[in-house]
Amino acid sequence: MAETTADFNADVVIIGGGIAGLATAYYLSQKQNLQIILLEKDSIPNPNNSSYGDERMYRRMYSNEYLSELQEESLKEWKNLEAQHDCQLLRQNGLLFYGEAWDEETIEGSIPGARRVMEKKGIPFEALNAEQLQQRWPMRPKPDFIGLFESTSGMVWSTKAIELFRSQAETNGVSIHTGEETVSLNVTISGSVEVKTQSGNIFIAKQVVLTAGPWTNDLLSSFTDPLNLEIWPMLWGHYRVEETLRDQFPQWFCFQQEKPDSNDGGLYYGFPCHTPETSLIKVGIDWCPPELRSKTMSTFVREPDSELAQLLDQFLRNNWDGIKECVGLYFSPYTMTKDTLFVLDRLPGYPQISLFTGGSGQAFKFTPLLGKLLAELVLDQPPSFDLSPLSASRECVKPLSTVSA
Repeated sequence: MAETTADFNADVVIIGGGIAGLATAYYLSQKQNLQIILLEKDSIPNPNNSSYGDERMYRRMYSNEYLSELQEESLKEWKNLEAQHDCQLLRQNGLLFYGEAWDEETIEGSIPGARRVMEKKGIPFEALNAEQLQQRWPMRPKPDFIGLFESTSGMVWSTKAIELFRSQAETNGVSIHTGEETVSLNVTISGSVEVKTQSGNIFIAKQVVLTAGPWTNDLLSSFTDPLNLEIWPMLWGHYRVEETLRDQFPQWFCFQQEKPDSNDGGLYYGFPCHTPETSLIKVGIDWCPPELRSKTMSTFVREPDSELAQLLDQFLRNNWDGIKECVGLYFSPYTMTKDTLFVLDRLPGYPQISLFTGGSGQAFKFTPLLGKLLAELVLDQPPSFDLSPLSASRECVKPLSTVSA
């Protein structure tokens, strides 16, 4: 006779142990005396997640006023965490937007759009021309390039943030199960949610929070229509730089128009060197050719694309001084929406399931506020920030079957 697998009962089961799931667990564990279980298919941190890596940008330069306001509130939460737990999670080093200035928005906004929003909100910045850019940093800008430098932006120490949320959640009683891959969800007649895992365990919860990143639609497909999301493999890596220049690299984002005769999407970014013993900078691209995009993680390719790797290498060597050898390239899965805004909402038709998805490569900087907002959804509390732009019912993220109907 086969051995019966015991069930686990909880008030809340969180599926996904990336930064969003961990932040939700942290804030839920502070609100009420709840039995909370978090399920993560791999390890924490998981090198296969979109939130993997040591640093993430935070910034106040946005073309979208909503994101600018969301960042201001998120920064308050980050600073509260630093004060409450006596740790450093943020490093202020400024951010440079530079490149071509055309009046069309990209997935990261635009230079003219960011300028308009900063002027409207009274955020101080410096406007620079190509000559000033070259004098200030080890770069070789094209003559028509312009720049905006905002001094209060910087980076989030992402690994430290993940560890803080995890350790504090566990201290507060959250049960974290790693190596527990969720394979299906089912809403029972009584209204509870049954969560089945690859190991055969069954978890019964009053509420489920789905923070599964690029695996979201794979799980939704087990009981309902998937949302209109795409998974983009985004290339990033590390390059060694000349030791004499290592302290001169800024945190930057370069805007260039897409080149129609190639796969060059024109959007590149980089971080300062924060490891002087190795003189490494983190760099990446912020676009993905359509042929590499997918709808499910079952078809996601981990091996970095050689053409994209070559484009990144050429860009760095043509635009920056002191670039030496590449010491590692990676593909991370970014879950993208058509409007590049997140989804943070109750799943339509399923009030017992809250979800966060569609991070579009820019969610990490907002996660304390996102975790707080998800906790408020679960607890049926009024949201402390306007969630209407992040609705799961907005047209561009509705399931394709619903849209076509």
